Amino acid sequence: MVHAGHSASAAAPDGVDKDAFAWACLADCYEVAADLVGVVSGIAGPPQVAELLWPGAWHLPGDLGVLELARRVAGGADELVVLTADAPDLPGLVLAKMFRVLHRVDLVVAPQRNGGGCVALGIALPLRDWLTEDLLDLDRSPVPELPAGRPGRSRWALAPAWHRLQTPDHLARLDPGLEGWEQTRALLAGPARSGR
Repeated sequence: MVHAGHSASAAAPDGVDKDAFAWACLADCYEVAADLVGVVSGIAGPPQVAELLWPGAWHLPGDLGVLELARRVAGGADELVVLTADAPDLPGLVLAKMFRVLHRVDLVVAPQRNGGGCVALGIALPLRDWLTEDLLDLDRSPVPELPAGRPGRSRWALAPAWHRLQTPDHLARLDPGLEGWEQTRALLAGPARSGR
């Protein structure tokens, strides 16, 4: 599930419409999730994101936090991975590893590289009581709080870290050698487009 509320609009370079840039990054993030085999994809976002969704995908309101998203899908899924919409070149392998480890832990954290948040959070369902709203915040990593006062280290795991696009300076972190992120790549290579 891609959370459209964590968008890349603030990272749009000069001359590129912020809304168009956020949309391109969201589309690329969604494609990463939708390409995973055996996973139902989705977006938490406004009505217009429905045009990006593959058949059978989930569309949930964008004002829901990670905890509420987990509660909403708990009846129809065993696991939930929520990723930000500002990591368009995130390799699908990171998400695949998160789903793989969720068979044995309650929470998987993919930390934000060079930042204090997360690029994705994975949650085993049904939701465990110790997973509270303060721990499930994509803009604030729960890792510093996890060793103290929470279930043992065997109940949570770390996935590979990845970068997010939160300022124009972060665009240098995009790897042109990685496959994917076609819409973001095309927007950065071409003329500015109007937003949605």
